[in-house]
Amino acid sequence: MSLGAGGGGSIFSGEPPVYYQTYGQQRKGMLSDEEKRNLTVAILALTAALTMAMFGGLSRMYNTFTEEPALVGYIALVAFVSTTTGFFLHEMAHKFVAQRYGCWAEFRYSQQGLFIALILSALAGFLFAAPGAVYIAGRIDKRQNGIISIAGPLTNVAVAAVAIPLVIVFGGIIAWGFYTVIYFNAFLAIFNMIPIMPLDGAKVVKWSPGVYIAGIAAMGALMYFVWVFLPNYM
Repeated sequence: MSLGAGGGGSIFSGEPPVYYQTYGQQRKGMLSDEEKRNLTVAILALTAALTMAMFGGLSRMYNTFTEEPALVGYIALVAFVSTTTGFFLHEMAHKFVAQRYGCWAEFRYSQQGLFIALILSALAGFLFAAPGAVYIAGRIDKRQNGIISIAGPLTNVAVAAVAIPLVIVFGGIIAWGFYTVIYFNAFLAIFNMIPIMPLDGAKVVKWSPGVYIAGIAAMGALMYFVWVFLPNYM
């Protein structure tokens, strides 16, 4: 499996949409029907793309399915868990922290980003995903925007840290599944901290270079551990 880009991050868009202004403040922790639809499409598309990438492309996945359909089903399940923990929780962290600051915040998928992810994973076995972003509207300062931004990568770090003991406890294909979830989350964390807009790292470093350096160092150490040392426990 080859991973390229991942995550969606958050985009500050200034003014809330008309229905936000009309119907009042968004209820914290709640998802609108439109947001649920966008999240469902993004999760299903990313799950399909990640599944194909783990096989090295659609043709290899199909060949495996004809001989071992249960294996394809298991890997699709691992891809779904990886997407749910890595992508969904990342985006919800942005959303809920933004809401704590009184902002309107909802996820919207990128049709072009999901299409590219599906095509590349199917034809090249390479996952390059820019699935969308949490759009934020309201009045926030540089510090609040930085905190909203770093919430996503920190959530990925937390998921990876919680799952590491499961790799050590379980063996075989189950440990491989947990390892994939950990790797996906660790990769998303450090990738999204690249200090280039619109990635989270650009907003974090603008807020506090010190926090950025500490965060990227911790995430780099996690990725190194996952890549170099954790496979020894499988």
